Amino acid sequence: MAALSRRALLGALAFAGLGAPSRATSPERIVALDWPSAQNLLALGVDPMALPERALYAELVVEPALSPATLDLGLRSEPNLELVLQLAPDLVLMGDELMSLRERVEAAVPVAMFFADGFDGTDPVVKGDVALQGLAQRLGRVDAYRVFRQGFDRELDKARKRLRSYDGRPVFIATVIDGRRLLLFGRNSLFQSVLDRFGIVNAWTGFTSAYGHTTVTADRLAQQKDARLLCVGDSSTLALAKLLASPVVASLPFIRSGRVARVPDVLFYGGLPSAGRFARLASMALAAEG
Repeated sequence: MAALSRRALLGALAFAGLGAPSRATSPERIVALDWPSAQNLLALGVDPMALPERALYAELVVEPALSPATLDLGLRSEPNLELVLQLAPDLVLMGDELMSLRERVEAAVPVAMFFADGFDGTDPVVKGDVALQGLAQRLGRVDAYRVFRQGFDRELDKARKRLRSYDGRPVFIATVIDGRRLLLFGRNSLFQSVLDRFGIVNAWTGFTSAYGHTTVTADRLAQQKDARLLCVGDSSTLALAKLLASPVVASLPFIRSGRVARVPDVLFYGGLPSAGRFARLASMALAAEG
């Protein structure tokens, strides 16, 4: 992905929801009201003062790692705005799922909206890159963005080399919900956007929502008998064992042949930080299985 020109970046800032670059002093004390905002701040070398559900972030998002000094704002759906206002940050970063809180927060402290996902139909990796560039411009951290992008590109290059001998089978990408259902990630997901860069085809050809996923029962996997199953998430270990033991799933050819790979949790809408983590983990798992 080539760097954007200045003219393209100015347009990208509006596209990413961040507005025009600020001429004022770059904000240093920043609160993130959602996980993607926190991830992308950390990618630029900025430790958020606070974010919601920090313990769960460490478990499910993992990268980039939070500073021990980062405070917890409570639930993602209902962050502690009183604490946010007490902290008096230079900036609050938030996604559109908390849009209803914007007016209240903005009455006291500056707010910037951050959208790293591809839920508008844009390639999720490209959208994440645009969003991160916009954030870097807003914070005066363009050099940090360049360093991160170089690392991201190296990560993809390493993944591509690992997958040179991949057997070409299409892949079901799923998080197991329970012993019967899976959350399948389709062609418009961040995960598949990463696999597209390695020429790996998504095995799911059915409906997916604008968020890039759909919930299905395990029997729907029978439509691609030569596929491979890539399970995302340590949190579904017990559910996966139950799923694989069910007669319907155990009878599937790719299950009988052991074509099941697993990776730890990765946030499926976090932009480039999530994409880089998924590229590394998925390429290692699929290369080992391939």
